[in-house]
Amino acid sequence: MTPDELTPLVDLPLDGIIAAPQGDAHRCTLVLLHGYGAHAGDLLGLRDTIDPSLRCIALQAPHDLGPMGMPGGRAWFHLNMTPEGDIAYDTPGALSSLAQLADVIPAAVAQAGGNDTIVLGFSQGAMLGHGLLLKHQLPVAGLAACSGRLVPEVFDVSPLPVPAGTPVFLSHGTHDPVIPVTSGHAIRDAYTSDGNADVTWVEEPVAHGIGPEAMAGLQRWCAALR
Repeated sequence: MTPDELTPLVDLPLDGIIAAPQGDAHRCTLVLLHGYGAHAGDLLGLRDTIDPSLRCIALQAPHDLGPMGMPGGRAWFHLNMTPEGDIAYDTPGALSSLAQLADVIPAAVAQAGGNDTIVLGFSQGAMLGHGLLLKHQLPVAGLAACSGRLVPEVFDVSPLPVPAGTPVFLSHGTHDPVIPVTSGHAIRDAYTSDGNADVTWVEEPVAHGIGPEAMAGLQRWCAALR
């Protein structure tokens, strides 16, 4: 991917990068939501591995983590440690980012000249992907959520209102020290409990990341969305 293929978003409240499709363009636009402490460019290389023909938009989270000792790092919402050592979520911040993404994503896809949307989120970005589909009912051709979890404080909906037939790709590492694989199992079971969702599940022996089995699965999954 050369610099002249990368275009920033214009007149939208979030920063991001548009990567032009290569060759015969896929009908879908891939929207990338990075994890906590990363930035818009972190997942951008996934597009070329999954399918270079996808038009791609990599969005950047609004909160700068530089003052917290993470130069260049961004967050969709803040995390805090409780006295017991557990993670507490900034629920208002998460809900605000969700609402902002629900507005920005359709506008960014239109700005990129795209149509149907695939949302791919990793870790904190995966959490927001679930919220976009389940809480905001964002129309998508598919949701890919890797190494995430459903956050009860943010997605207080039961049973999950999964749009019938929506393709959902889920992956998790069995050695994940950040978000345990049991969180991935809970997401998988929640999506499949009523039989509405078209779920693809990949579990492999990696840590907190997207391993080779998940990458191969994403390639097959995106190809089926053509």
